[in-house]
Amino acid sequence: MQPHFSLPNAPYLPSAARYGMIFCVLLILALSSAATAGALAQVPPARPDTTFFDAGWHHLGRPNAVFFGWVTPLDSGRCRIQTYYLTGERQFDATGRLGPPVQRDGPATFYYRSGQVHSTGQYAQGKQTGSWQYWQEDGTPKLTRTYVPRPPTPDGSVPQFVEQMPVFAGGMAGLARYLATHAHYPSPIDKTQPRPAGRVFVQFVVGPTGDVLRPVVIKGFDPACDAEALRVVASLPRWEPGRRNGEPVEVRFVVPLIFHP
Repeated sequence: MQPHFSLPNAPYLPSAARYGMIFCVLLILALSSAATAGALAQVPPARPDTTFFDAGWHHLGRPNAVFFGWVTPLDSGRCRIQTYYLTGERQFDATGRLGPPVQRDGPATFYYRSGQVHSTGQYAQGKQTGSWQYWQEDGTPKLTRTYVPRPPTPDGSVPQFVEQMPVFAGGMAGLARYLATHAHYPSPIDKTQPRPAGRVFVQFVVGPTGDVLRPVVIKGFDPACDAEALRVVASLPRWEPGRRNGEPVEVRFVVPLIFHP
């Protein structure tokens, strides 16, 4: 005997119609499951070696993180470096060397949160090198930038490559005016002694928020003038931060202050 199928609380339908309705219900369920699985696939699975970063790519705990990611070992000391926005969208994908420390070394791609490519290019020993292509978030080309390795600075470090340098209100001329009007030659303790003239070089960092961080005198000539130069640089108002790959980053500066009695 042919088995009888019916939908609960539904009127009797001819066999073909009943089977057609059942097929439609199953198809809707299958499509819904596939859509849910696709949405879940966008969020990468949790891993015990997950590292969290702030906007300046410094390691930190999860509560203040902007990105997270991990490193997957490959053959011959190579690795794959992947980072994601906290909401799960892909942010960065590159090859590198395991180190320690791990370094970006090879082709790399940055992504907008929407999934559109932000930029592509090459890294060499952790630094951008060669020609990099940048796009707007709508996919239109933005610019092409060529990165050329620079020689080490006197302190042995390598300058940081940035797409956009920090900007002080009024530009470099505005910075010079601020230093000139806010720096004052300190009153000497012993007024019988001659007061020297000279330059004080102060190094500082413009942070991802535009604040001036870690000012330090790297070359001075008089303790009182050195202290005054440090005070003035520490008082600098907030800058427009520098950016690398569209994200705010730390950028180091050195400025001279000239003192005349």
